[in-house]
Amino acid sequence: MSLLEQVQVGMSVIDADGDELGKVEFVRAPDPKSAAFEERVASIHGLIGLGIGSIVGIEPKVPPEMALRFFRKGYLKIAAPHFWAENYYAAGDAIERVEGRTVYLSLNRHGLDAQE
Repeated sequence: MSLLEQVQVGMSVIDADGDELGKVEFVRAPDPKSAAFEERVASIHGLIGLGIGSIVGIEPKVPPEMALRFFRKGYLKIAAPHFWAENYYAAGDAIERVEGRTVYLSLNRHGLDAQE
């Protein structure tokens, strides 16, 4: 069983600096059809559409290149603990370990923003 498969909604998420980022709100498994998806959005129009989709509410709400990576690797959405804080996304390969009801990431919050 992969680490991403062990993650459940509601688990706490701790970054590489030991800071709690929030709780898991959503988990998406890797998409075996991601190669076909990447071909479809490889054109500039496809990337623009994916970017616009991320702005208007289609998950994940990240830049197009990052979204493609998330579809390949799977990802989790982390709901921030406060309403004024931002939500985070972590690719499946950013999970270091899962212990009990806690997910530990190999990246800190700044590294999550740079996952490409």
